[in-house]
Amino acid sequence: MKREQIKDTTVKLMAVWYNRLLVTFLAFLPLWFILYIASEISPDKIFVAHTFHVIVISLAVLFSGFLSYITWRCYRATGEELLRWLVYGFLGFTIIYAPHGLLTHYDMDNIWVFVLFGPASRLIMAFCFLVAMLKYGEVIEPEKARKKKLTVPLILFVVINILVFGAAHLNAVDLNWWRLLTEYLSISMFLSSVIWILVQKTRGYMALLYGLAMIWFALSCLSFTIGAVWGHQWWFAHIIFAAGFLLLSYGVVQAFLTTGSFKNIYSQTELLDQILVEKKKSEQALIDLKQANEKLEELAATDSLTGVGNRRQFVKRSEEEMSRAYRNGTELCMMVVDFDHFKAVNDEYGHQAGDKALKAFVKLTSEIMRPSDLLARIGGEEFALLLPETSLSSAAKVAERLRQYIEGNPIAIGKKNIKLTISIGLAQFRPKVDTVKKWLHRADELLYQAKDKGRNRVEVEDSKDKGD
Repeated sequence: MKREQIKDTTVKLMAVWYNRLLVTFLAFLPLWFILYIASEISPDKIFVAHTFHVIVISLAVLFSGFLSYITWRCYRATGEELLRWLVYGFLGFTIIYAPHGLLTHYDMDNIWVFVLFGPASRLIMAFCFLVAMLKYGEVIEPEKARKKKLTVPLILFVVINILVFGAAHLNAVDLNWWRLLTEYLSISMFLSSVIWILVQKTRGYMALLYGLAMIWFALSCLSFTIGAVWGHQWWFAHIIFAAGFLLLSYGVVQAFLTTGSFKNIYSQTELLDQILVEKKKSEQALIDLKQANEKLEELAATDSLTGVGNRRQFVKRSEEEMSRAYRNGTELCMMVVDFDHFKAVNDEYGHQAGDKALKAFVKLTSEIMRPSDLLARIGGEEFALLLPETSLSSAAKVAERLRQYIEGNPIAIGKKNIKLTISIGLAQFRPKVDTVKKWLHRADELLYQAKDKGRNRVEVEDSKDKGD
């Protein structure tokens, strides 16, 4: 057993490290292509496609705008601070990146007019996404705070657009240096988000997607710094960025379609764990419910004062024993027991004394009962005793023994010992004739005969009277 446990632990450890290596390989996969293009393809080779560039950027802006709205809806639903900064990141990218496509055809006059908007949009996005990750797990904002409008961020992003457009016309400034600085700042912020995830040991499906997307964004910025405009490296940088964007957008859409929360989106493994936890809870709830139902059934079938069965339980059990006796051809008897002059006990000593007498009777009776016998309280001070597989003559001996036992054991009430007596009516089950009601009625009539004949006696049914 110990060897099997060691084997399982080793296999699990290997699987964990394989999974980590797989994620690492996937995260840095674009880097191999960046290095290949940088070493094998000349920077002088370019592919100029203005219309294609406009179409691609337009699609990117549309997707980003849609994600801004989706993320805003999630934020309004949950109030997570992280989601608010994700909204700013998507929205800032949408507004600042749009001129990168709209001004593409002006590259012949001034290439910086459209080029600078790309690094600026990535810098804003990197900053907002870093703040978003720093806000991970913070207290959810109250509902009033969630109603903040986006007017201020919108104005800020438009102002940034104006500044970038103006900077593109500054001939005295080395704009390529500023472009590279912007890309390097973006790389540092994207990678800082990943480092923060690792340092905080943030686990979960969305944290994984977020980390992968940030690494791809950083590699995209790196590719932009290496490649010349319209070169193969430059186009590949767009592809890497689009891949990271689609990866992150998949997680955001999943959040919108499920919990609306960035924290509570689960991977298949986590979801399975959640299902197993909920399954255990459900199973335990069913067990508790079953126990509660059994308890209720027990309470419904039990006399609350004495703890023995009540009339309902006695009728149910009698029906079962009657069917068994008829099927197996065995004998079955029933006795009905009532205290003599019980009202006098209540009048003289109080009802608490009467209750104590009933409990004492149950205790004494249980001392001479068999496990298969059933004692039930079917009235105020009236009890019935069911005797399975018992002949009438044997039942009569049991009844007489019970009568003598009760008479010979006075009940202590206060400082006094009260001697009580009982009267008993004993009837045998008649197959094909009896119902519980008829049988119980006959035993009850025999009880009243015992009372009429002086009490403290057993009245037994004539064994020759078997009915029709």
